[in-house]
Amino acid sequence: MVHDFIELCRSYPQIVIFMAIGIGYFIGKIKIFGFNLGSTAGVLLAALVVGQMNVQVPPLVKTISFALFIFTIGYKVGPQFFGALKKEGLNYIWISIFFAIVGLIVAIVLGKAFHFDSGTTAGLMAGALTQSSAIGTAEGAIKHLGVSSVQQATLMSNVAVAYAITYIFGTGGLIIFFKMVPKLMGVNLKQEAIKLEQEMSGGTALPQEPGLFSWQSRLNLRAFKVSNENANGKTVSQIEAMFPHEVAVENLKRDGKVTKPEEDTVIKLGDIVALVGGHDKLIDAKDLIGPPVEDKDAEDITGEILKICVLNKDAVGKTLGEISEKYGHGCFLKMLTRQGHELPLTKNTVLSKCDLLQVAGAQADVESFVKYLGYAERPTVKTDLVMVGWGCVFGTLLGIITIPLLGIPITLGVGGGVLVAGLVCGWLRSLRPTFGQIPGPTQWVFTDLGLNLFIACVGLVAAPRALHALQTTGIALFLAGVILTLVPHILSLFFGKFVLKLNPVLLFGALTGAGTITAALNALKEEADSPMPALGYTVPYAFGNVFLTVWGTVIVNIMR
Repeated sequence: MVHDFIELCRSYPQIVIFMAIGIGYFIGKIKIFGFNLGSTAGVLLAALVVGQMNVQVPPLVKTISFALFIFTIGYKVGPQFFGALKKEGLNYIWISIFFAIVGLIVAIVLGKAFHFDSGTTAGLMAGALTQSSAIGTAEGAIKHLGVSSVQQATLMSNVAVAYAITYIFGTGGLIIFFKMVPKLMGVNLKQEAIKLEQEMSGGTALPQEPGLFSWQSRLNLRAFKVSNENANGKTVSQIEAMFPHEVAVENLKRDGKVTKPEEDTVIKLGDIVALVGGHDKLIDAKDLIGPPVEDKDAEDITGEILKICVLNKDAVGKTLGEISEKYGHGCFLKMLTRQGHELPLTKNTVLSKCDLLQVAGAQADVESFVKYLGYAERPTVKTDLVMVGWGCVFGTLLGIITIPLLGIPITLGVGGGVLVAGLVCGWLRSLRPTFGQIPGPTQWVFTDLGLNLFIACVGLVAAPRALHALQTTGIALFLAGVILTLVPHILSLFFGKFVLKLNPVLLFGALTGAGTITAALNALKEEADSPMPALGYTVPYAFGNVFLTVWGTVIVNIMR
């Protein structure tokens, strides 16, 4: 029975691939003491076990899935990567470079000290620094070493095993690290986050409201009849300024005719005005303007909730407070995200290229705001597969280019080349928003499923040799992984604190970005009870993905 099933799997290898993914995702969700492995480690462990059936997996599946994953990673971080090169986040760039170089040096030193081969050292780096994409670049480099197919298979197997052994502490250990170190340093993350929020909000009490914007989960629309003498003769902008919170005059009904008022339109007694604001912000309207009335004509306003991608160079680099003074009348900001991470909404939060603002308000106001900020990310299921296809083609061609340097063949590898292609395509879309759209759900499929499909294939191929590799290097690998996980973070912590003098909340966020460890960022946000650490995360995350991915190729060639 068992033999028949194994033969069936060998005839249809897709069965074991999907088994590894299904079991791996399930394992990744299991929480032990509040910690879970995550899907990637879960899939790899499942593949190493299921792969004991010695099923041959078509290599093309692994190649295509990795290409989709790494291209989309580059596409997501491209605008932030090139934007930071120009003028933004210089300190964050330095800490990313410092972290990456220290990580590379420590990995090579440990590889030499423990007598690891090139595959084991590359897997050590990929797992200890939680950079799964380095597995792909390392495997690509191994193919160009000029060794036999048997040696290639052994080295690739060692990459997967080393990654599996070191990834657990690389994730779980860092979560504990970022929970303990602030306390050891005498830093109260919650208090520091509150201070930073207040500083970025102009010293105002929380929750912050930078003039134009408001943070309501829903908006309210009510009509009021102007009967208060204090409102008579005032302009629309003066009426709005009478309220302690953001309120917008959207419609004006006079002599039975409804119009859209301008800021300098004068309000008179007997007018009916339609106000839009947070559900608890119109309470003062009765005393300031007059009694509420039911008027379907005045209240006939089409609302819209829209995500706007910030592309206008005049908006990039400005704070929310600055753009609130001139633009977006009647718009209410509900959320600000960067690379999928929610950022704090404060007066001094600086907008970066390709930030997404979720805005609610009257349709006319929201559309006007779109024209200023950039491009409306309207709901769609369409993906520009022309860009994806050709991007992977040119990235592959770029990756196979080899330049000899001091006897060492220097190459990006297919993975590195496709990553560069993704970076460029993401950056080009920030210049021309009608080009190359990949909706959020599709990005998730390409990155999450693409990565784990690749990891499943890696584990299944490596499984037959995994037990031997585990027995010979298991303990040494685990110890080396602990060292490699902690040393770059500790040294970068001192570099950021004493050399760059970064705010501790932003510094810890930057370290999680440089190490591309989102789980630790989430732990930081929980500890700080604030999204503020995400401000330091995004630029280092963009650079960390590039540097650590390329290190897979570098390590294999240095340790050859």
